[in-house]
Formats: sequence, C-alpha cells, structure tokens
Amino acid sequence: MTAESPPAWNVFKQIFIEHWDGFKRVYPRYDQRYYDGLVDKMLGCGNPDKMGFIEYRCLQCGEGTHRVAMSCKSSLCLRCAKVYVDTWVSQVSQMLHEGVIYRHIVLTVPAILREPFSQQSKAVLSPFMRCGVRCLDDVFSRVSGKNLKGGYIVVIQTHGRNGQYNPHLHVIATSGGWDQQARHWVHLDSIPYPMAPQEVAMVSADDAAADSEDSGDKAVSRCLLHALSRGVCDERATR
Repeated sequence: MTAESPPAWNVFKQIFIEHWDGFKRVYPRYDQRYYDGLVDKMLGCGNPDKMGFIEYRCLQCGEGTHRVAMSCKSSLCLRCAKVYVDTWVSQVSQMLHEGVIYRHIVLTVPAILREPFSQQSKAVLSPFMRCGVRCLDDVFSRVSGKNLKGGYIVVIQTHGRNGQYNPHLHVIATSGGWDQQARHWVHLDSIPYPMAPQEVAMVSADDAAADSEDSGDKAVSRCLLHALSRGVCDERATR
C-alpha cells in the first residue's frame, strides 16, 4: 500500500502539467534548465517510481507492506515547503529572547530598480540584506538618540504575490537595541515613520557597498544601493 496524495496537491500538480510550457512562453526568463528541474522534481514528488521509496513490513506476521515515497525537496513543492517552513519556524522560535518585543518589518526597493537588481542579483542581493539591517540600526539610533544595535532575522524574497520580480526583505526585528556604551538594552515603544529617510538610507547604502564581507562587484553594489536610497526617498516624498 502506498500513501495517497491529497486532492488539492494533485490539482496543484495538474496546473503545472497543463500550463508550464505556456507560462514559459509568456515569461521567457523562466525558460531555463534550473526552473525546469524544479518543476520536474515537484511533479515527481510522492511518486515511488521516480523518487524511490521506503517500505515497511510487520515484523510479527510478515504480511502486508506500507510504502512511503521519498520527497523531492524542491523549493517549488508546496508539500516539501510546508515541512521546511515548520522546521524554520521551530528554529526561529528558539532564537527569540523571552520578554523582548519583536516587529515584522518589510523593506523593498523602488519599481525602477527591479530590473537592475534582476540583472545584477549575485552582486547586490547580499549587500541589500546588510543595507536593510544597517538602515534599521540607524533608525533605532535616531529614535533613541543612542547608538543602538538591534537584533534581526532577515529573509530575502525576490518575487511578490503576483509572481513578478520584486526583491524585498522580511525582517523580524527587536523593538529596540543594545546600547554598547551604556551596556544595557533600550526598548522602543514605537518607531515613527518620517525619520529623515534620505540621510539614513544613504549612510546605510555607503556602509553596505563598502562592506569588506561583500564578495560581489563593489562598484555595481555601490551604484545600485545609492540609487536604492535615492529612490526610496523619492517614492516617500511623493506619498
């Protein structure tokens, strides 16, 4: 006996079977071996003939078998992603400090920079994450009037809900930071929105672009991160 897949999962796979080729014609940037590999692995998930299986048998009577197909581990697979997410949530929950308030903050880039980010993703995505962290440190420091270092868990996503390329950061941030000079924790009850964003973003962009840990093209990173900070301010100014 082999465990059956839930109906909703079969519907999800059928959508890819019927529409993947047409989707690639509309969005040719996905017509790559990498994405084809993800789809093929996802379609084979739960199929013992394609993925292999583990077979269980009663040791007492020796009759009857239960076959469990191996999973695909593809990032496109909703079933495998659910396991990954549950594991990640469990790990993150152990990292959080009891008694500390956390905030969910989303940082994104202006639409005009999405194409350059896509073209130079290897050079700018890592600095983008560090830029977000340092920008939040700057904001916390300005709100408190002290030099604070916050605590962050940062996850980068390169696409929005509609499937379009839209690099953005999901940040689990402490509501406050550590004052290294005074050697104590400073809690922030609130974070005001209008916080001189141009100067804060520009300083963070300079720091991230010059970071010695960045193994990418520093010239490209510096150019794009300066444009990022200017674009963020321009967008806020028009709201």
